[in-house]
Amino acid sequence: MSLGIRDKHQGAKAVYTTCRCNCGGNESCVLKAWVKDDKVIAVEPDDRYNRNVGREDSVMSEQDLIKNRLQRRPCVMGMAFHKYIYHPDRILYPLKRAPGTERGEGKFVRISWDEALDTIASEMNRARKEYGPYSILTPYINETADFLFSCWGAGVVGWGQCSYDAQRLMAHVVAGAKGFVMSEYYSGSAADMLANAKNIVLWGWDPTVAHQGPAHQFAWFVKLARERGKKVIVIDPRFSCAARTLADQWIPIKPGTDHSMYMAMAHVLFQEHLWDKEFVAKFVEPIGFEKWRSYVLGIEDGVKKDPEWAEVRCAVPAETIRELARLVGTERPSWLWSHWSVARKSDGEHMSGAFAALQAMLGYWGTPGAGPAFGTGPWRPIPIGSRGLMSGGEHEYKVPQLYRSHDWAEAVLLLDKVRSGELSGKEYMRTVGWKADPSILKDFNPKVLFWGGHAKPHATDHVSINCSSSNRQVEAMKKMEFIFTMHSIHNSTNLYADIILPARDWMWEEKGVTKSQYGGFESINYCPEVVPPPGETKAWAWVYIKIGQRLGIDTKKLFSYYSTDENWEKDWERCQKDMYQRAVVYYLKQGVTVPPWEEFIQGKFINCDEHEEKPHTGWDAQIKEGKPFRTESKKIEIYSNYIADENKRGKGEHYDWSGRLYDNLPADWGDMTPLPTYRAIPRGMDDELTRKYPLFLLTSHSRYRVHSLFWEHAWLRDHVYQHRVWINAADAKARGIKNNDMIMVFNEQGKVVMPAYVTRRMMPGTVLMHSGGKVIHDQSGIDFGASPSTLLGGETKSCKASARATSLVEIERYEGDVK
Repeated sequence: MSLGIRDKHQGAKAVYTTCRCNCGGNESCVLKAWVKDDKVIAVEPDDRYNRNVGREDSVMSEQDLIKNRLQRRPCVMGMAFHKYIYHPDRILYPLKRAPGTERGEGKFVRISWDEALDTIASEMNRARKEYGPYSILTPYINETADFLFSCWGAGVVGWGQCSYDAQRLMAHVVAGAKGFVMSEYYSGSAADMLANAKNIVLWGWDPTVAHQGPAHQFAWFVKLARERGKKVIVIDPRFSCAARTLADQWIPIKPGTDHSMYMAMAHVLFQEHLWDKEFVAKFVEPIGFEKWRSYVLGIEDGVKKDPEWAEVRCAVPAETIRELARLVGTERPSWLWSHWSVARKSDGEHMSGAFAALQAMLGYWGTPGAGPAFGTGPWRPIPIGSRGLMSGGEHEYKVPQLYRSHDWAEAVLLLDKVRSGELSGKEYMRTVGWKADPSILKDFNPKVLFWGGHAKPHATDHVSINCSSSNRQVEAMKKMEFIFTMHSIHNSTNLYADIILPARDWMWEEKGVTKSQYGGFESINYCPEVVPPPGETKAWAWVYIKIGQRLGIDTKKLFSYYSTDENWEKDWERCQKDMYQRAVVYYLKQGVTVPPWEEFIQGKFINCDEHEEKPHTGWDAQIKEGKPFRTESKKIEIYSNYIADENKRGKGEHYDWSGRLYDNLPADWGDMTPLPTYRAIPRGMDDELTRKYPLFLLTSHSRYRVHSLFWEHAWLRDHVYQHRVWINAADAKARGIKNNDMIMVFNEQGKVVMPAYVTRRMMPGTVLMHSGGKVIHDQSGIDFGASPSTLLGGETKSCKASARATSLVEIERYEGDVK
């Protein structure tokens, strides 16, 4: 007789923790886990507010709603996450490639931690001695490796991330806000939108998938706003779930042309005198603004950027553009958000800059209910640190950033052409996004690939999720003399490693203070080590320390709390307690008392929005307090004098007028212009390459994947999520393709095979492959896991700041065997 649910849960204890899968509502969801015999047997949603209530807003005051006194409920991934830690592909012990096998065969044997760490340090020291300090590299941005290298005196890193680097760059160029100091330019929040917006316009964003807060809470706030009579408009090439369930109007647009629509809206605002002249006069640098006005009105080049001009380029009817401009210019404030996806393609810098200029014309910077100029969500400067591992300080060795992270493979593979004279050093550096002293090129000799992907154990599968071809990455990895990586689950990248280290799951098996990031809500939560770590898995911080020790680095430089391995857990917990204390002090200065440590770790997490009188808007210091923007003119600069100065091009790192580094500006910024301008983007729908590859590929996130995370999860596959390419019915018919046919999607970067989803939810000429596929190559290099990254890359002319998460492809029926 089987046990009932009540019997199974007998003796279980409830533990509150927070989800850490980096979904866009990062570290803001709360789970109530039930633990029995040191195993998670069930997970429930957060229940700390409004218990036993079906619809929370029905029992809440307006003030409670604005302060987000709501359950921080997880999405389906969070609810299913606990099953992942017991997956049969879990890596439990250090592994090395089996003797006599080739990279990619996936054959490994168990070794000890001492052998693994000794081998890693030995190979790093060997490469440094034989090939010089620039022979050890990371395949993706890794701030902790950067610090380790700076202490050691060798190693190189990439720069840039896959999310919103174009916005990070333009926040600095336009407003003087440091790209990686999000508290300087993040503005707006879901509460601000609900409380103050007259209308809501979302460009390239589906909040029912990309959460920007606890699960679908942002989408729920949009729904509440619409129920209150606020019009919701979604602008997207696909008829998304948000368009279907939240919107009053869906406006399909050709991807990569959004800046033409921004410019056309600006034209209407100028012509009909709907722009905020007082705001512009007070906060916008006048010479640059006049250049913008001249460009938009066609005074400069004789081409008016009016709605009729834009209609030809973006496929949105001129009258629709005109009416939208009038709506947001008269019904103030309207909440506008040009989401990250809009700029995750070539010329994303111009798209982000043009949107910032449009928001400035409307007077919407820092205006309650108006949305962001660059990034949204509260991001308060609460100093909880970087989970204890040092990531700053000055050392004799400054780690050079030699390539855009996505182009690490090109940086390796194109070196042969430079050495042979086929490619000039100048062209090479522009192609790979070089961001360091050009003289280093002659000594760059990559031989060791160091674990990349921040410090996140779930972010190291770069072969599957990097915005570059998996084929090129594999080719580059095969040129390496030594590769090591760290993960909790076997993945595509691990196949090519020489050493694999087993990672603890930092959500379930580590203690850690967390602070939510880049969402519409903000909180400080805690992971209490819900269950003991299995096998010989280790914390990522411990691994860096042990590698550092073997490289001869003073441990205290890496982690000042470290005493001995036997005391590691206590040392780490002391660090976390001190990190939390910084938040306590921060709030005490605000006159706010937060839970003491003992209560905090039991689930009384800090709801930051609850302690604010008004919703977060951003730019308060400049707009409300009269402090200057940190630009040379002290105002918003639509035109960049720095980019206009050709004498600065190609000279390594770039620093603004006050000596601060531009985080996301390569040495050579390609054909980026000092003023946001329009051109048909490379590998876009108007590129001549469409004659060969006529379909524009989008790589949106899935509801059931965070990058490659959860690909192996049994609960989130098959009937729950089917990995198929979305193709418009007309495009499918022209190719003889029917629903669920096996098809090949291809371009010069690679080939993938997957089923077709024939639909009218995509604009003609566009296709969609969700991010998160796993690279599964056959002998000819065809990817049967169907990662969109296999098809990305190949664009070299424009500025490297944007992550190029789109491409051009062709599709045909696949008649071969399915692997």
